Amino acid sequence: MTLAQRRARVLRRLDEGQKILHEALAGLDAEDAFLGSRWSVWEVLNHLDAESYVEALEQIVSGERDMLPPFNSREEKLKEDIEHLDATYRRFRALVESMPEERMDQPVTAPNPHNSYPGLTLLELVERSSGHASSHANQIVETRKYVAAFSTRERAVNFIALDPEQPSQLGVSAIGLLKYADYVAGTADALQAVDTFANGTPLVLDGENTEEVVSRLGRDTRAGLWAVVCTIGSPSELHQEVLRSAERHCAKVVIHQAAS
Repeated sequence: MTLAQRRARVLRRLDEGQKILHEALAGLDAEDAFLGSRWSVWEVLNHLDAESYVEALEQIVSGERDMLPPFNSREEKLKEDIEHLDATYRRFRALVESMPEERMDQPVTAPNPHNSYPGLTLLELVERSSGHASSHANQIVETRKYVAAFSTRERAVNFIALDPEQPSQLGVSAIGLLKYADYVAGTADALQAVDTFANGTPLVLDGENTEEVVSRLGRDTRAGLWAVVCTIGSPSELHQEVLRSAERHCAKVVIHQAAS
């Protein structure tokens, strides 16, 4: 295939992709665009926004640059992002500090009926914004705590051994794992016992689908998701088939006692 033919193929793929995208969007209600358990339609559209990529390619084609900018390491990227946040904080703080009193009671937002957001003055708006960083700092603390609890770096699948006598009796750590897990697997009885605490997608183990479910958990944990398998009783004693399957398919297996 010649260079021109390959370019023509790229153009066909772009046109086909854009056509399929608009077919997928046809008749979409604006309210539905922001709904979704993981990726909403709006989040997909933002992911598809390739403006910076196209700008860089335009510069290469025009001769302004020779190559795409190098990819930064995660460490460099994190440092840059934090520095950017700090610079934005300094700008925001300087803006608030220099805000003249005659502007403070100026209306700057209209009421938003979609999220019950009221009309606000300039001072009211920055008052609300001033606590934004601290509220998300708490979210970061929780996320870091559960990154460790789920052994995320090791891509672990976590087992919770429920007490056969009182399977719904759970300690704080077990409740936290169930609350934050993306997937919670177990027999129907085990899932029913933890239903009050589990927020993730339930995956029922029925005795015939063990390999299918556990291999899925292995793939998803390697992708960074958090998974819990609940067993009534010790998995090493009463659920050896499930445990052996996890040891085959998962990078690491961690067993927790429900009371912990």
